[in-house]
Amino acid sequence: MTVTVWSTDPRAVKALALLAQSSTWTHGRRKCDALAFAIVPGSAPGTTYLVSELGCTCADANRRAVRCKHQTAYRLWTIQQQATAPAPEQGPAPADDVGLCTDAELDATMLEIKAEHLVGDADRADRAARAAHRARLRRELGMTDEEAA
Repeated sequence: MTVTVWSTDPRAVKALALLAQSSTWTHGRRKCDALAFAIVPGSAPGTTYLVSELGCTCADANRRAVRCKHQTAYRLWTIQQQATAPAPEQGPAPADDVGLCTDAELDATMLEIKAEHLVGDADRADRAARAAHRARLRRELGMTDEEAA
């Protein structure tokens, strides 16, 4: 299978950078349907996203409803794995190579990640509102930025 990645697409360029870090990803499968997923790092330190063929928990994927850089990197990784997979006559991978989790564990992880993003989004919005309020007051008082500091 071929996937075309355009160098003019910022998401594709970032996806390639993420793909280079794929050895640090945590992989697993849901017990109910064996859906493969990965925990992929976000741009901000300490952020991670749950990514599968079905979607991603990042804000880009959820707000804009587009294929984000995490999903693109995961798809490219999946293609790489399929290309290097052992021939069928060699049999399946050993059971200890497959990480399984229950649907409840997966749902809890996804909710935790989404909650962290909601808190972060609210905090950023609050900081932006405070900064806008201070800027408006400085303008009303005729102060420059140097005078306000």
